[in-house]
Amino acid sequence: MVRTRAGRTLAVAAASTLLLATAPAAMATQSTIRGSISPNKGKPGTALALSVGFTIKRENNENNTLSKVVLSFPRNATVNGAKFPSCKPEQINATRSFSSCPKGSKIGSGSLRADVPAVPVSNVPGIVTLFNGPGGKSITVNIVAHNPVEIFEAFKAPLKKVGGRYGYVLTAPIPTTLQEINDGWFAQVTSFQTKVKATWRNLPYIAAKKCPAGGRAPIAGAFTFSPGGEIPASASTTATSFITCK
Repeated sequence: MVRTRAGRTLAVAAASTLLLATAPAAMATQSTIRGSISPNKGKPGTALALSVGFTIKRENNENNTLSKVVLSFPRNATVNGAKFPSCKPEQINATRSFSSCPKGSKIGSGSLRADVPAVPVSNVPGIVTLFNGPGGKSITVNIVAHNPVEIFEAFKAPLKKVGGRYGYVLTAPIPTTLQEINDGWFAQVTSFQTKVKATWRNLPYIAAKKCPAGGRAPIAGAFTFSPGGEIPASASTTATSFITCK
């Protein structure tokens, strides 16, 4: 019988060209990051579809859970979330549905895979749905899963515009309710993939800017882990790559 417990999870990720991250010597867990844009060529203002994802590989039966993801996106695009309708996590969680989310607030979808060694089950699928957050300052991430527990939960991932090498930073803290989805059952995310594409009144959610010289825009991910059965963060891995454009 499938057991039920509401959980929360992360969302969102980025990049291009698979690149293996270097992990601390004391930790064998490794991460990769990948992604693409479509079209990869166009004048400034062109509507972009961004496919992004990451994988987590654990070695030597490491028992840890993903506790936070921080993604740094290129400055060569503009996010127009401030001009889009929005949907808060509370709106979704109140009814365990998208019925209260206004038209135009959905900006993407995707999938995830996870292992739960204590059950044991592996490669369990989950469904990811993304909504624009209030004022375009966050992304509302909703996760649905049916095994080994029922999950239908939305949470907030703040999105901040920054200067320097990158243009935007998305921070997705993963609640402990998703890390431990039932008593003693720790979920280990192994892959996460999303595609962001939306238009509202002819305005794209992501609009192209000028492609950088060399046709590569940098992107980065930082993944923090907690040891299974404990709350404090214990280690992290990082990955960097590029989104290609013309």
